[in-house]
Amino acid sequence: MRTTCLPRSDLTRRQPTDALSDLFSGYNLREYSPNVRRFFLFGIPLFAGMAIQSLLYNLYLTRLGYQEDFIGQMAGLAPIASGLLAIPTGIISDRIGRKPFLLAAAAIMATTQVGLCTVTNPAFLLALSFVSGTAGTFIWVNHVPFLSENARPQRRAQAIAIWISIQTVTRMALSLVAGSLPGLMGRLTDTGTDLPEPYRWALYVGAALCLVALLPLIGVHVKAPQDQAREQTGAAPFPLRTFVAFGAISICRGASMGFSFPFFNVFFQQAVGLSTPVIGLVFFLSQVVAVPCTVLAPALVRRLGAINTIVPTRIVGSLALVVLGFADNLPLGMACFLLAGLVEAITMPTEMTYTTQIIPSRYWARMQSLRVTGFQIPSGIASLAAGFLIVEYGYWATFALAGTTRLMSALILFFVFKDTKPEEAGD
Repeated sequence: MRTTCLPRSDLTRRQPTDALSDLFSGYNLREYSPNVRRFFLFGIPLFAGMAIQSLLYNLYLTRLGYQEDFIGQMAGLAPIASGLLAIPTGIISDRIGRKPFLLAAAAIMATTQVGLCTVTNPAFLLALSFVSGTAGTFIWVNHVPFLSENARPQRRAQAIAIWISIQTVTRMALSLVAGSLPGLMGRLTDTGTDLPEPYRWALYVGAALCLVALLPLIGVHVKAPQDQAREQTGAAPFPLRTFVAFGAISICRGASMGFSFPFFNVFFQQAVGLSTPVIGLVFFLSQVVAVPCTVLAPALVRRLGAINTIVPTRIVGSLALVVLGFADNLPLGMACFLLAGLVEAITMPTEMTYTTQIIPSRYWARMQSLRVTGFQIPSGIASLAAGFLIVEYGYWATFALAGTTRLMSALILFFVFKDTKPEEAGD
């Protein structure tokens, strides 16, 4: 039998194509079930509404006369509510399914957003902020189990990356548009953007988008969780060490987020002196940087491994947060902000996927509940403390704490899981 060999030049020409194909494998939406595609559609208007709220609401509060200490309280209550409800949500979700919680999330988010930009009494605002945290619980506890249950195992990492990319791209587009919404609403209502009214009408647009998110979920048909449980064979021991480690990692990540994220827009306005449209542009650029990082993260993990991808990247992000606190000009502030966003874009979906690879599937919802609880409660407490720290000491103190706690999360992940391979867990 004669064997035909390809010339070396042909092999050389094919290698870049094969490498490029490997980088983007798993991103054809036709490879995913209708449930997964509907879930992706659900995320677009939902994240659009959340992006408007995230960018404009703190600026709206400043126009009502509130300062960073009250903004910190507002930012802290929602994640505390999410953390308190996460574990009960995970238990009930395992019994009745993910869909009811996802529908409730969009409805609660729309309702509370209307309330938050209608009432001005501080007690009512704090109460609505706490209630709005339940919507976050319902989304963040259920999105990883939903995608893991409805996507094939070999496409699980890409499904989570697509979901995060949808969030990133939507926030990117809305960061660019939302910064101009108050100006547009000001012209339509003949009021200046130094008043709260243009911001209020812009925030109503975000609430309406959250309602639109309900429509794609109506057609979702999911298998009952108890039926999925029957398909699992064998008795898997409870991975206590893994749960404790990820609980500690989530606490550090949550504290880091609480010390920094709610104050980025106010920092750029008051410490760097940017206008609202320019702040929107900065947020837009951060999402531009994040999208390719999220898409390419699974390929990076295939080459380096999850731990070798997450740990060094997160260390760099922690240093960027510390430097950001001392930035007093746009170039340095933007560079640090973009670098911190890039790190989250790579490490967050990678960590989510890694948890589904090292524990049996019957524990996915409980792990996600633990991660949400461990993240949200420290995030809320840190936001409460950060507002007072900023008023007393300045932004450097809270951003330094954010960088330190993020560094701790990387070190815990490395020392606990440096010798753990994903295939060791099994189902």
